[in-house]
Amino acid sequence: MGLLPLENLTNNMVKFTENLFVVSTLFLVICAGGDIPLQVTGRVGETVTLTPHLNLTHPIDTVTWGFNCNGKIIFLAEFREQKFIRVNKNYFLNRLEGSNSGTSLQIRELRMEDSGVFTALIVNGEIREISYNLTVYESLPTPVIEKTLDENSTDLCHLHCSVPSNSTSVSYSWIYRDKDTDILYANGSTISVSLKDKTLGTQFLCLVQNPAHTNNVSVLLESCDDEQSGGTGRDYLQPLIISMSFICVTLVFIIIYISIYCRRRLIIKDKKIPKDNIIYTGVVFPATNNNQGVSKLNVSNCCTEPKTTSEESLYAELLKPNGVTEEV
Repeated sequence: MGLLPLENLTNNMVKFTENLFVVSTLFLVICAGGDIPLQVTGRVGETVTLTPHLNLTHPIDTVTWGFNCNGKIIFLAEFREQKFIRVNKNYFLNRLEGSNSGTSLQIRELRMEDSGVFTALIVNGEIREISYNLTVYESLPTPVIEKTLDENSTDLCHLHCSVPSNSTSVSYSWIYRDKDTDILYANGSTISVSLKDKTLGTQFLCLVQNPAHTNNVSVLLESCDDEQSGGTGRDYLQPLIISMSFICVTLVFIIIYISIYCRRRLIIKDKKIPKDNIIYTGVVFPATNNNQGVSKLNVSNCCTEPKTTSEESLYAELLKPNGVTEEV
């Protein structure tokens, strides 16, 4: 087994020393803290990019990214030889991307547990470090406004704005809309408004926000009941209600039309006169003169006698006066 050349051994020792120094420095920076970390906010499910604002005059040799989560040090990735290498695949799996020679770190599909301090150790002939304090917030749903009439007053209405959230960083503010102007009315989740002529019909807007997201809802102060307006409550059902009403009215008209049509056909059928098959036959009338042996009055068929069938009825009646007999 041959010995390694002295030059190669020296290079390996230098590289090992550099890596050890970088790791040790990163550990000290994360644990002891250096400069005040830059505050960065993100929202659950979205993407955030940690980008340093540094003026680097020399080419970058390496960039090492670390993450401090509740005192636990995690080495995430490293940029060297123009490649961004994810060192730890147990954290942020398939959610990290490096850019700008590794000085920028992109985190996709943020989660609440991603909150913590991220530190980049940049080596380019000198060592620079920069830290980011990332705080991930949840998205805020549309708030709900509840209106309550004061127990001791008939013209005082309490407006309470709320949103389901476990975060303590949610803030509330109320905006009074006067024509086209928005005026800050008060801060806090609950306000009290006097029900006078000048305030009736006025629109109040509740603004709820955390450092990463803002949402709002408005209410028209026409009365102090539990109804809610401004794009929440049951307003979204109005198009469905209108459509169903139109369909019901159309069905009623169709049913009425069919009923009238069927009744008219039935009436026409009942009034229809059937065609009677009339058969003419010879009828012999007695003579009226005193000469009984002279004549017979014989009226023959005046029309061609139609063929009779089993379905036809023959009506013939011979009227004879009293005292007159027919000769054969």
